[in-house]
Amino acid sequence: MIGYIHKYDREYLYIVAKYPFSGDLTRKEITQCEIRLDDGRHISTDQRKKIYATMRDISLYTGHTPEEIKALMKYDFIAKSGHDYFSLSDTDMTTANQFLNFLIDFCLEFDIPCADSLLERSPDIARYLYKCLIEKKCCITGKKAELHHVDAVGRGRNRKDIIHKGMRVLPLCREMHTLAHNMGRDSFCEKYHIFGIKLDTYLCGIWKVRAE
Repeated sequence: MIGYIHKYDREYLYIVAKYPFSGDLTRKEITQCEIRLDDGRHISTDQRKKIYATMRDISLYTGHTPEEIKALMKYDFIAKSGHDYFSLSDTDMTTANQFLNFLIDFCLEFDIPCADSLLERSPDIARYLYKCLIEKKCCITGKKAELHHVDAVGRGRNRKDIIHKGMRVLPLCREMHTLAHNMGRDSFCEKYHIFGIKLDTYLCGIWKVRAE
């Protein structure tokens, strides 16, 4: 069933949908329904290319065929997200981005080696950087990461004692960490099109630094 947005008053969204089976509503006592917004844009060639490249990397690492990985990953995504079944030939851009994020998360969680940096494939850089902080993976190389402070700690201060919550950081491998210090914060971030992520209580726990 397809409905149409009738009005939005900045708090409530009013949707109108033709429904000829009114008896079902009273007989089954239906009081709720699921709403999924269609952004009207179809998956782009670039999105499809990145999705298939990521599934190919997973295929090469696991030994499953590309078609097996495609089916497994799609059904796993649907099971975990509650999303309807979709086709990569004509799905919308929002679903494509969500699925690509799901594939990237999988690669980070299970150390899947990829042909190129996942940073270049990610449709949501802030989300990707946060996930790399969770998995302690370098956001550029995918290697084991160290905590790089975008906000300077200050000379003579003990990093174990300072409050880290709210500080901007990046997960970088030793090579990239050294390069960041040599190049300087702004030049490094501009070169790789990245930015610092503020540590929250959850991330402070993962990195074992003080949150308060």
